[in-house]
Amino acid sequence: MGKKPEVQAAGAQGGKTICGAEGCKTSDHRFGFCSEHYEQFKFGLIKKDGKPVSDYEKKFGHYEAFKRRVAQKAA
Repeated sequence: MGKKPEVQAAGAQGGKTICGAEGCKTSDHRFGFCSEHYEQFKFGLIKKDGKPVSDYEKKFGHYEAFKRRVAQKAA
């Protein structure tokens, strides 16, 4: 019997996988996203397929406020 063909991850290019978010060409880091888009995925801004959620603008405002609060605590 023949070998099973290897299955490449979505966004794979020459053995290297790229971020699954729409328009991002950075190499992936976790769960198929770069570190920035993985954080946005965890926050609920983008779906597993890399597309933005329907209420992206509203959630993005909350995400930016969250990032500012975290930055102030670190300083």
